[in-house]
Amino acid sequence: MAKWYSVLRSPVRLRILRILGERGPTPFKELRRELKLGVGTIYYHLSVMSDLIRQDEKKRYCLNERGLRVFSALRDGTITIVVREPGPLERFLRALLLSPLFRLACDNPRLGLPLATLVLALGGYGAARAELMPILMFYARTSTYGPYCLFFHYLAQWALVALACEALCLAFYRRRGAELELLIAVSLANLPLAIFPYAYLVLPYGVALKLLTVLQSWTALLICSAVSIGKGIRLDRALPVGLALLCINVVLLAFLGLLTF
Repeated sequence: MAKWYSVLRSPVRLRILRILGERGPTPFKELRRELKLGVGTIYYHLSVMSDLIRQDEKKRYCLNERGLRVFSALRDGTITIVVREPGPLERFLRALLLSPLFRLACDNPRLGLPLATLVLALGGYGAARAELMPILMFYARTSTYGPYCLFFHYLAQWALVALACEALCLAFYRRRGAELELLIAVSLANLPLAIFPYAYLVLPYGVALKLLTVLQSWTALLICSAVSIGKGIRLDRALPVGLALLCINVVLLAFLGLLTF
């Protein structure tokens, strides 16, 4: 039983275990109504609990034999789960990956949509001011296009990033649904690159170039975090999406002859 402590130290997963243990097979919609969380967040917790739960022929969630044993042990007091506070390293990683922000925005779309729109508008305005043309997660310097063209091109590029993430999730994991949550999270993952044009305007070129490399790497990690939270996939399983997107971006840049900034 000890190895399930880390899985059930989350109050959300502990509540899911109790709901399924007390009610038996439960449809996803009922779980969402009880938990009052976003689709991606619930899928994420169900994914973490994959060794304790299963789906029946009607696609309802229920405990498997192992899950029933864990639930019985909790109910009988044989084991006690203590919900722990995250340690310093875990808090740092959550902050680095913007996990609290993504989760808050995905669970509350009325808050998440305005935040995502603000980040995209910030990036689009900065790209227009700095005369930088975004190409997915990269930038190319340009003096050919006007500010309005660059602004809307920026929005279109991040719409393509969101669509690419959706397609990769479907291809890799057969995961449908939670499109709005993924769109919000991927838009927020754009934050480092949305800030870059403003730094580019005030920093020396060499410093800006090094900063761009750092922000691109951070953005790739944030996209993995966005896919994890938006689609409810464990972070380790979401990493191939970020890597595939980077590969697509490099191939596109090579095709356009824009591998140098």
